[in-house]
Amino acid sequence: MTAELSGLTVHIDTGRWSATVLTDVDLVVPSGRITAVLGGPGAGKTMLAAALTGRLPSTARHHGLISINGETVHDQQWSTLRERVVGYVPQDGVRAFEADKSVGAQLRALELGHRAWSVERACAAAQYPAEAMDLLPHQHSGGQIQRAALAAALLPAPPILIADGPTNSLDQWTAHGVWRSLRDYADSGAAVLVVSNEVRTLFHGGIADHLVILHEGRIRAAGTTADLTTSTDTFVQAILGSTF
Repeated sequence: MTAELSGLTVHIDTGRWSATVLTDVDLVVPSGRITAVLGGPGAGKTMLAAALTGRLPSTARHHGLISINGETVHDQQWSTLRERVVGYVPQDGVRAFEADKSVGAQLRALELGHRAWSVERACAAAQYPAEAMDLLPHQHSGGQIQRAALAAALLPAPPILIADGPTNSLDQWTAHGVWRSLRDYADSGAAVLVVSNEVRTLFHGGIADHLVILHEGRIRAAGTTADLTTSTDTFVQAILGSTF
């Protein structure tokens, strides 16, 4: 199963300010691969992830097509698709949970509703510690709640997984375990897109199959590691040479 953006342009108008945050973006997220989106602050990475999961803000207007497996998705279809087809890890993991229930209780409820992965399997893949399950979302550290959000996204075993900053706030060792789990998940046949600035791991460490570099809402470069290694674009060279 694949996710695709075709000529996507997104304009935000809050009434106080307005800006075009994505411009004419073409992107395919194929099954069995990890596609990594890189770029500096304000490049449009999070908005791209939001578009692929039907979570554009109410202040957004968009043009272009968003497709799943070649079928154009309309706004009213997203609630159904998000149930089993498109998993999402938000940049702020606490947004994946209700505030007044323990994370463990919410994960168990998801397990009963979907009956795909077990809670134990999802938590192990996400490196989420069992001792934190009785805590409310706001009682978690930033790294813990991000791993909990990944576990929640993995529970239905969605064929498409979009993860925005899945290793934010994690130490190097824990982040390595999460990246290996995402690599394994893609190798099992899922289409995985990650938004991250962990260039050393994604580019130099060989985790990503395909890299997309955004700059000011446009795709500046895209290709395999080998493709981008030979790029003469100084901006691309600067991104790939950084460690963030």
